[in-house]
Formats: sequence, structure tokens, C-alpha cells
Amino acid sequence: MIAITRLYYTQPWLQELETRIVSQHEENGRHVVVLEETIFYPTGGGQPHDLGTLNGVPLLDVYETEGAVHHVLPQPLEETEVRAVLDWPRRLDHMQQHSGQHLLSAVFQDEYGYKTESFHLGAEYCSIDITAPLLSSEEQQGAESRANEVIFQDLPLLTYTLNPDERGEVPLRKIPDLEGPLRIVEIKGFDYSPCSGTHVEKTGQIGLLKILRTEKYKGMTRVYFLCGNRAFGDYQRKHEICTKLGALLAVPEGELEQRVLLELERRKEVERMVEELKAELLGMQAERITAEQGPYFVELPGASIEEAQGLARSILSLTEAVVVINLGERLILAHNLAAGPGLGQLVKEKALPLGGRGGGSPTGAQVYFSDPGKLEEFLNVLKQEICAKIGE
Repeated sequence: MIAITRLYYTQPWLQELETRIVSQHEENGRHVVVLEETIFYPTGGGQPHDLGTLNGVPLLDVYETEGAVHHVLPQPLEETEVRAVLDWPRRLDHMQQHSGQHLLSAVFQDEYGYKTESFHLGAEYCSIDITAPLLSSEEQQGAESRANEVIFQDLPLLTYTLNPDERGEVPLRKIPDLEGPLRIVEIKGFDYSPCSGTHVEKTGQIGLLKILRTEKYKGMTRVYFLCGNRAFGDYQRKHEICTKLGALLAVPEGELEQRVLLELERRKEVERMVEELKAELLGMQAERITAEQGPYFVELPGASIEEAQGLARSILSLTEAVVVINLGERLILAHNLAAGPGLGQLVKEKALPLGGRGGGSPTGAQVYFSDPGKLEEFLNVLKQEICAKIGE
């Protein structure tokens, strides 16, 4: 086993390093390097791996096997001396999110008795699954407020190794099913958790914790949250949105919700009036169309399927006839005749062989053509079939 100095544990704020290559080999078309010491955290403990460069070559992955940290590169390194540069914004983000998760999980357990069963640190959000069948808004707000109180207290985060015979001396929040020594991350006097991830040095460096939303998940509650720079960026975006909405609606931020609700009510009223006018217009169109003898072949390009179906219903409410409405790429067919043509069967027998897609019942059907020429061909066949059926 290769002894590797893991500086991401002892010096988590170290961003650059001069070191040497211990070994290098090719694996599945990629090149894997092991260093004497490393600042790059490998994937594990719910935390994604670090990124950065080795002699300017970007890291693709970092993982640990058999006690060694492997750095995956797209090409081999020619030198034995290596300058490692950490993607610091990514590392800081992971430390803020991970430390914030410890804090939030401890608050939920201490304040409400809800244990954390799993943790996800994603690229855009973090989440924990807690043993709460239902989380009230009061509990959510209380947990968020308490977590930020601890952040402002700027408590130290300590890391140390706990031997098996010492486990009873520390009030661990969760005891893992692992043998041997445990690495403990302690929020001083507040939380004690086994963890292999990287963390900030004080709770103040978490910056801010904001719960975004919650949802039911497998009998538990999934809590989505952001910490640090992520939470600040989220606040910036939402503040910008509120500022723009306030300017558009000419109201201060405190009145935005009331004004938006009012505008939504107005929109519903306008939509209701529009639907009434559409129905009235369809009725007028139907009266104009039925002034002549059917069957009725109507051109209605640009209209929606719902509008075409509404017009067909209006026509058939005024007379007994066959109606075919051409929307450009789609035909809507309907009739209310006692012995009218089987429209669904016509589509199946005449349209599908021409490349049409659709179907329906004897009294109502529709068919779509990607080829306008084929639509016209089917339309001509349809006119002949309908006229022949009605003329029987």
C-alpha cells in the first residue's frame, strides 16, 4: 500500500502544491497518476471529487482505491515534478455545503427529533432526507433560523480520529456500522459526526443557509437547501427578479404578492371573456357556413385543434351534416348523420396508406400529414367518399 499524505484533510485551505509523481499508468484510455501528497479530495462520503490541474493538464476525476488517491488525466505527464492547482471555488463550495448539511441535520435532530437518512450534494442544490413524514412550515422556518444562529456564532469545526474504545466518550449523532478508527467532524459542542469529507474551519465560513423547499419522499421529507455562495447567488437572482417585477408593476416589493394575485385574477377574467367571445364568434361562423348546403369543407389555417373542434360542434348544433376542417397539416372530421360515413374507418383505410397518422370513431376523427401533397390527395378522396355516401 502506498502511503499518501492527504493535505485536503490537514490543510483544507491549501490551493497549490509542488510535489512528485509516485506512479503513473494508463487505464481505459485515460492516464492515472498517484502523487506523494495531494490537495485533491477523491469522491466519497457524499461529497464529489475536487477538480484542478496537474502541470496545467485538467483533472477528469479523483478517486481512492487501496489507500491511494488516483488522479485521472486525459494525457500522461512527462515530468516527475508536479505543480498541482486546486479548483478553489469548487472546493470552497463543497466545504460550505457539506458543513452546512452537518449543521442542518444536527438542528433537525436536536430541535425536532428528525434524523437524517441520506445526503445529496449536487451541482445546483443539496438535499437531505429526514425522518419526518410531514414537515410543517413552522418547523422549516425554525430549523433554518436556528442553523443561521449557529453560523453567526462562528463556532469552530474540529476534526480528529476516534478509536473504537473511545466511541462512548463522544455523543455521536449517527454511529456508522464501521470497524476501526473514525474520523470525526465536530461543530464544537454542538454536533459530532463521523465524516470523511472536507469542511470549513468555523461555522461563520458557511456564510448563510437557506432552505428552498421540501417534498414528501418514501415516507420521509426531502429538504432542499443552499449554503454560502450558492445561497448568496440565489438571493441575488431572486432580488433582481423582485426588483424588475416591482418596476414593471409599479409597486414596492412588499406589495408584489398582492399585486400579482390581483393581476392573476384579472387575467382569469380576461380569459373568461375571451372564451365567451370565441364561442360567440364560432357561432357566427357556423351560421355563415350553414347558410349553404353541406357537406362542409372549411379552411381554417393557424387555428388550434380545440378551436376547430369547437367550430365543428357549432355547425353540427345547427344542422345535420358532415364537417371537414382543414388546419393546414391536420384535418378534423365530424358528422351527426344517422347513416353517415364511418370517419375513423375512412382514415384507417384511405389516409394511413398515404402516410397520414390519426384515427377516430364513426362520427369523429382527425388525421395529420407531414406532406401537404398527401393531405390534398386524401382530401380529394374524402370528398368523393362523403359525397358518394350522402348521395346513396
